[in-house]
Amino acid sequence: MKIEAYKTAEEALRSMTGTLISVIKKSKSKPFHIALSGGSTAQQLFKLWVKEYRNDIPWDILRFYWVDERCVSPEDDESNFKHADRLLFMPLDIPQDHIHRIWGEQEPKVEAERYSEMVKWELPGYSNMPRFDCTILGIGADGHVASIFNDSMDLLTDPRVYAVSQHPKTGQQRITMTGTAILKSSAILIPVIGADKQEIMEHLIHKQGVYPASYILSRSSTATLFTDRIIE
Repeated sequence: MKIEAYKTAEEALRSMTGTLISVIKKSKSKPFHIALSGGSTAQQLFKLWVKEYRNDIPWDILRFYWVDERCVSPEDDESNFKHADRLLFMPLDIPQDHIHRIWGEQEPKVEAERYSEMVKWELPGYSNMPRFDCTILGIGADGHVASIFNDSMDLLTDPRVYAVSQHPKTGQQRITMTGTAILKSSAILIPVIGADKQEIMEHLIHKQGVYPASYILSRSSTATLFTDRIIE
């Protein structure tokens, strides 16, 4: 794992985007398969891409997937797809057939299986596990990644591509990429932005506690973390 720290969120997100562009240019994969995360940091990132990188990222070769999705309709404000569609896909006129959303409105277990099989079909396989060209992860203030929480650590080693998880506080069901699939990614880029991430960043850097995020970071040789947090 590599860590890059910056003074502002914008600087961190710009650096991450520059790394993404470099990864795309170096990749021999066309189309380029990228998995997106949701949340407030992702929304900041989408706005930045539309504002500053409209002509710098080769959007036509990108194929979009999701790291995780809440089990809600695509019109719901909780939907990761809804925010990506409104902030990124529509402004950039991304073709619908380049976007592979998780159907959060469907029965969760059935959808997790469908999405896993679709990803296996679309992506190049590696030891029967598809390999994303790039996975953009987030880290929650509680140390979760994707929708893998502290009480569902078994999903980190689950042999499936996607599985059903449940938020420990709300009980909301989600469909998430497993740790096994995440770690197969050719590149893992992780923006960790905001004052609410200070404590978890300190825990991760100083290896205090066991979290889904620490599991991924300790086992990935392709992960780069971009943050606006100052870590002593």
